[in-house]
Amino acid sequence: MTADGARGWAVVCDFDGTATTEDIGDQVALRFAGRDGYEKAEDEYRAGAFPFSELLKRIFSPITASEREIAAFAADRARFRPGFERFLAECRGAGRPFVLCSAGLDVYIRPVLERLPAALREHVQLRANAAACSPRGMEVSFHGGGALDCGRCGFCKGHVVRELQAAGHRVAVLGDGSVDRCAAEAADRVFARRSLSRHCAEAGIPFTPFETFDDVRL
Repeated sequence: MTADGARGWAVVCDFDGTATTEDIGDQVALRFAGRDGYEKAEDEYRAGAFPFSELLKRIFSPITASEREIAAFAADRARFRPGFERFLAECRGAGRPFVLCSAGLDVYIRPVLERLPAALREHVQLRANAAACSPRGMEVSFHGGGALDCGRCGFCKGHVVRELQAAGHRVAVLGDGSVDRCAAEAADRVFARRSLSRHCAEAGIPFTPFETFDDVRL
């Protein structure tokens, strides 16, 4: 602990488009379910027809590929954002908890994380929604059993931030999209990209823009 009794920083980091250079969940959906259904669901979600949790179900439920097929595609497609492994190593060395917090699915996230060196992989705490693959389609279940759904996150990342704060940490959030808003609103420090930057600016939330993890300093 630090001299004032605080446990120091903890990091809550988004996966799709933040830890990685592109949204791997989108790429999985496009590859295995097709573009038409994906675009229709996205358009209806943006029009306010249903919450984010329902969007996930509509995008992924048509997928009949096996877990092995999805894992192989994700592991081959994903690229970590420059500096990610260095930043993760810094967190491990400093004893900072690192929570990879995603509104996406474990079925494509875990295979990507397996590409990390073992010591770094072991330092990552993954909080994500779960997928069960079958020839009848993919079944999505939400982290926390749906009890943590705030209506815009699938499961609320703000809950993860507050949990770490209750344990005595200051929490830094790194994210890029609408599902990171609750986390940013609860965080002690925010590093933002893309639409999260716009939200923070409009909501008066102080943030630091970043493009690579070499831009992130705690």
